[in-house]
Formats: sequence, C-alpha cells, structure tokens
Amino acid sequence: MRARIVAAAAFLALAAGVVDAETLGEILRSRGLEPPAGAVPGLDQTVQARQILDDQRGLLVVYAVGAPAGTRLHATRFERASRAWKTAALEWSMPRSGGAPAALAEDHCRGGLAVDRFAGGFLLTAHINPSAECTIVLDDDLAIRAVLGGWPVAKLADGRIVYQRNQVHFAAVHPVALGLFDPRRPGEVDLYPRKPYQAVRLAHITRMRAVYAEGWCNVHNHSCDPDVFDEHLRGEVVTDARGDSLVFVMALDNTTGWSDTERWGRLEAFREVRRALSNWDAQAEPTVELYRSLAAGLARARSMKNEAHVRAALDGDPELRDLVAAVLATAPAAGQDPQRWLAALDARWADAAVWRRLARAVEVPDEFTEVVYVYTGLRRPDSMKYRELLRRDFEARFGAIPLRRALEPGIVRQIVGAGLE
Repeated sequence: MRARIVAAAAFLALAAGVVDAETLGEILRSRGLEPPAGAVPGLDQTVQARQILDDQRGLLVVYAVGAPAGTRLHATRFERASRAWKTAALEWSMPRSGGAPAALAEDHCRGGLAVDRFAGGFLLTAHINPSAECTIVLDDDLAIRAVLGGWPVAKLADGRIVYQRNQVHFAAVHPVALGLFDPRRPGEVDLYPRKPYQAVRLAHITRMRAVYAEGWCNVHNHSCDPDVFDEHLRGEVVTDARGDSLVFVMALDNTTGWSDTERWGRLEAFREVRRALSNWDAQAEPTVELYRSLAAGLARARSMKNEAHVRAALDGDPELRDLVAAVLATAPAAGQDPQRWLAALDARWADAAVWRRLARAVEVPDEFTEVVYVYTGLRRPDSMKYRELLRRDFEARFGAIPLRRALEPGIVRQIVGAGLE
C-alpha cells in the first residue's frame, strides 16, 4: 500500500464546499495582479478549493466553479516574462479518441488538489483515496496532455514522468506498477514490473506460488496470481541529470501466508523490542530502552485485542509466556515509568537472562526483501535495460552509499553493462 506524506497546504477537498470563498479577480488582486480587460474570463465568479502555484516564472491558479453537483475545474495562468494570460477549462471525455490518454473520468479528479511544475508544463494531482490519485498533465498552454491513474514519483529533465499507478485500496493485495509517460508521444512504457523477470523476483514468485494454496486463497478472498504480491517503494525514485537512468528500491513483502500468531503475536507486538535488543549488550543490565519498547509494543497489542496471539507466540517458553501475559493483563497508570512499572509487576524483568530468552522467542524472518533496481537507456525504451540486486548484495559490493551514487557511470557499467545480478 502506498505510503506518502501529502503537504497539508496542497491538500484541499473540493467536496467540502466553498471555503473562504473569493472571486478569481479577488485572488489575483491579492497578489498584485490586474489582468487587462477581456484577458481572463470569469473574474467575478466565486471559486472553490483553489490551489495556487506562484514562483519566479509565473502564477497558476487551479480552481473549481459551479454548484457542488456540477463542479468543473479551470486553470488560469500568468507568465511574468511575456506578461501573457491564459485560462482554460479542464475538461475531457472517456476515452479520448485520437487525443491524449485519459485513464480516469472527471468526477474522479476533484477530491483534492495539488499543483506542481515540471519541464513540460504543470502537474495537477487530485486525491482519490490513500492508494489512488488522478494526475492531470498540462502543457505550458494549459492543454491536457494526459490524465493518468496514479501519482508522479520522478520528473525527468526533458519532461517525461515516472508515475506509480493506482491500486485498489481495499483489495487483498497491493502490488506496485510504475509507468514512464512522455507528453510528446502517444502511449507509455511499463517500467516495473518489467519482463523478462530476473532472479530475485522469480524467487519471490516461486515462494508466492507455494503460499497461494486454494484454501488460503478462499479464506483471504485473494486472486492468488503468484505474479502479483504485496510490495512497496522504499524511498524515492532517483534519476540522473540526462534522464537516461534511474534507480529505486522495492520492498517485497515476505509476510504473506504468515499465521496470525506469527504476524500479530510475534512480528507486530515485539517490533520495538527487537530494535532495542539490537542496541543492547546482552551481558549488561537491561536498558531503559528495553523497558520502554516492551511496554509500547504490548500496549499496542492490548489495544488491538491481540493478547491471545502474543501468548500463542510464546508457548514454547511457558514461564516467559506467563510473564508477558501478566504485562498484557495490566495497563500502567498514565505517565508511569515503564521500568518501575515492569519491575513492580515482577522482579524477574530486571534479570538480563529473561531478556535474552525474549530475544530468542521473538525472532522473525525478514519482513521484507529489499531489492535495488537500476535502469538505463530510458531515452530509447526499445533498448532499455535493467538489473536487480538484493540490497544486501548491492551494499556488500558498493557499500552503504546514497542511492544516487548507483547512477555514477562506473557503477552503472558494473551493474548493467557487465550484467551483474
């Protein structure tokens, strides 16, 4: 599932109605602009949910007009260098025969607005749900070049866009798909996943094929296509200055098929504890961080009603299970120190041996397989190449370098030119 932070200032709901209603003329005058007579239509119209991009090059106002049931988007642009004005209604139909591709109908593209500039013009994104957006690609003259079902993740210097395609928010599985769109050419390029698949992805598909048994699929309402699985982008998609190469990290989810005991009783309940244990000298006294992490993780398990799963996860060590169960059964007073609280519940929490046993009991396999993907030849899609490497193999060879350095010519040649996998 997509996980992104949307700037609050750029995230406005059209459906909420008129907020701080102003006319278009009032908005422009508040910024010291007075269009010549007849240059901008509709100056006296009250606009809704406006979003403004104001920079050294010019001003772009995107706004909605009309009754809530028939709201329509418009855009007005002022270019400082030429002093030129342009206004356009942002309208399209499905499908656009002979025109720019339109993946979404207009009523999907009004839920929120954010405006950004790119080399080819402007990108207007509209919120649909946490896993979906509508991206309207405008050229400098405010003509619609495309309406994409997804959101931009990288902008290339020549105006091409890498975007992540929408997911079905309440689906049983959330795969990632990346496309490369060029406003100057019809169609788009499938970047990820890209066939033929390579060794890491094929290994994960093999694992999914084993997990996706008919009984499991029926219980989880899952399509059980082994090519489709949960994954997410880890960080940014990084491109080079020429727009010919890019690199990103994909995290393939390994938890599909885990039992509720493994997922909720061990993985989730002791997430903070494992992190604290990794920073602890197991021969030393338990640290404050250990007490805090245990209290936080078990408080979350308690609030999610996962106590039975936690107890089941520790069945292999009955004494430890009962010790943890006592913590689950009691909530600390507000502001109570976790170390003092746990020690008062049972003095054994001060024993380092107990924490060493807990460390063994809450170990889990890797939650994700992190894979580095490097692409070259983006300017010539027909001959584009890519390579995938496990992140641990990448770092063993090149060190824990910033991802951008993977696009240095010498490193790219080692990865892609030599066919390193």
